Amino acid sequence: MYARQPLYCLELYLRTWVRYRLTQDDAMANPQTKSPTVISLFQLIKQQLLKIAFAALIVIPCVITSSSTHASEVLRIRAIVNDDVISFYDLFQRVRLLIMTSAIPDSPDNRRRLAPQVLRAMIDEKLRLQEATRLNIRVPTSRVDRQISLLEKRNNLPSGGIPQLLDEASIGHSVLREKLRGELAWQSIVRRRLIKQVNVSNEEIEDEIRRLKSIQHLPKYKVSEIFLSVDNPDQEDQVLDVARRLLSQLDAGAKFNLIAREFSQSSSAATGGNLGTVSKGQLDPKLEVALDALTIGGLAGPLRTLSGFYILKLHERISPTKSTNKPVMALVSQLLLPLKAEAKKAEIESQENIATQIRETSTSCKHLYESGRALDTPQSGSLGKINIEALHPVISKAIRDLPANKVSPTIRVAEGLLLMMVCEWDKPKSSLPPKKEVRARLGDRQLNLLMQRYMRDLRRTAFIDLRG
Repeated sequence: MYARQPLYCLELYLRTWVRYRLTQDDAMANPQTKSPTVISLFQLIKQQLLKIAFAALIVIPCVITSSSTHASEVLRIRAIVNDDVISFYDLFQRVRLLIMTSAIPDSPDNRRRLAPQVLRAMIDEKLRLQEATRLNIRVPTSRVDRQISLLEKRNNLPSGGIPQLLDEASIGHSVLREKLRGELAWQSIVRRRLIKQVNVSNEEIEDEIRRLKSIQHLPKYKVSEIFLSVDNPDQEDQVLDVARRLLSQLDAGAKFNLIAREFSQSSSAATGGNLGTVSKGQLDPKLEVALDALTIGGLAGPLRTLSGFYILKLHERISPTKSTNKPVMALVSQLLLPLKAEAKKAEIESQENIATQIRETSTSCKHLYESGRALDTPQSGSLGKINIEALHPVISKAIRDLPANKVSPTIRVAEGLLLMMVCEWDKPKSSLPPKKEVRARLGDRQLNLLMQRYMRDLRRTAFIDLRG
């Protein structure tokens, strides 16, 4: 666009001057006009001044037009968020900032790939700052300064180290300051509007402790997450595309914790997406299946859940400690649906359907016992407290990692179809988190949902105009 501008100006100048000369030549050649006289020095000077004037009249507007075109290209609007504007230059600077802080190679292709998700984050940032203004929440300059000092200490930089890095990368100081101002404003909104809505009852804490106790023998994961919410079905493809681009950057070597801080919409974003240690049974089943298939350090995603897309990173897999001196004991019940060796296909399918129904409806050993009694299956009932490892290997494997009061998968044995349930595990005690920590975890879970809903509402009521 810019390369064509001087050529256009030159062409316009030449065309205008030729038109002028033709007019002069016609006048000289016309016999009705006065005979040409000797050209004086004054006339020569006048002709040269006319040439200069023509050139100025043509070139100066072109130069002005070229400069203004360049400026408008730099400040061209990329998005309008209510009354605020995000220019292409703003977006370019934020992409540069992300590349500088996330160990992503700086290339035109990477900048192009990062732009959509950076723009999404900038739009959310504008919405948060606007909401802070509406609530009369101000972020003083001193608070931003303290945050920059904290970042310098965290990254082992001297005082003034971050501004120096920004200068070396040709990134304006205001780019980082505006980003931090948005984060601090959101923290203030959460404290003022959302934290007071979090209410964890003692009953919820006791229920959670009982649940943790029932799964403490299961494998655990040390995992980090990036969560991207889907506010309405129309955004499905857009959010999925963003998630795939983030995963691509992570595969290329970008730092997970920095990408999570920048883009994750979960409360764990404040800690770089770190979820700490979670037990099997605490996460969405889809996420657990993905984690089970990962090697240490591996990435999984994008994984669709009810609320949005997840990207996971597995840091460590912790197997439950088993005592070599003490057997693994449990109070166990069973239900046997008898089948003869020569049973027909229709009979087998009938018993399998019954087994599926029992698995879906039985939530305690009492329910399992009542089902066996109703079906009049004589080999059903409590087995008492037994050593799990002493059972047949197929049966032991099926219930070894089974949470209490959950029916096992159907086990085919010689006598028919067997369903097992652990009523209570009698395993060596492992440390459970104190009530204070359990309350904090449940509170974080509630707060996370409130934050997602708040941002969803801000997006839905906002005027957002994306421009190419």
